[in-house]
Amino acid sequence: MSKSEPLKIVEFPLTARSAKLILRDLAENHTNRIKFSKHARDRLSQRDITIQQVLCIFKSNSNRFHEQPHQTAGGDWQMNIEGIASGDSIRIPLVLRKHEDDPSVLVITVISI
Repeated sequence: MSKSEPLKIVEFPLTARSAKLILRDLAENHTNRIKFSKHARDRLSQRDITIQQVLCIFKSNSNRFHEQPHQTAGGDWQMNIEGIASGDSIRIPLVLRKHEDDPSVLVITVISI
């Protein structure tokens, strides 16, 4: 993985393993490619969850999918990943865009579980 270029994986369908690799690379090396919807930012504040906790879950080897990656009508990949960060169990619904050539993530919301 190059730190100057995000990890690009060309496969169909996108596997959970590959999605985790992309999320980890983006969280470690390309945080500018991780965006938060207004709703997600509101829930972060409301639920006392930090962006660092979200990034920690993306990087974690022990995170797991609550909902496996599945393709949306627009061709993106939607999934729910969950893990523990700073003692909080958190589920993160997200959309992974353009994983083949220019990967980015949109965090839809965060849920305390």
